[in-house]
Amino acid sequence: MLNGEKSIPRPLRWAMIGGGRLSQVGYKHRSGALRDNTAFQLVAGAFDIDAARGREFGVNLGVPAERCYDNYQQLLEEEAKRENGVEAVTIATPNGTHFEIARA
Repeated sequence: MLNGEKSIPRPLRWAMIGGGRLSQVGYKHRSGALRDNTAFQLVAGAFDIDAARGREFGVNLGVPAERCYDNYQQLLEEEAKRENGVEAVTIATPNGTHFEIARA
């Protein structure tokens, strides 16, 4: 947590939907997670509506290219197949898209 105490045995595998290079909300979520580096590890994302731009951004953040997805549907489908798939997701897209994404 923010005070540095470790309250879980390992970081949760975390993904972002949206939150790309120009997103203020995405930046705030990543900054918060970095401040609490015992709780979250960013391992996957669908960071941008432009898949190539999102993949480049994700790789620059340290996410493996094969876990930078073209869209949220692909992210959810592929991560569900992985033994080490994501355990938490941040939705950092425009508000009007949240219900559809959260429902998926």
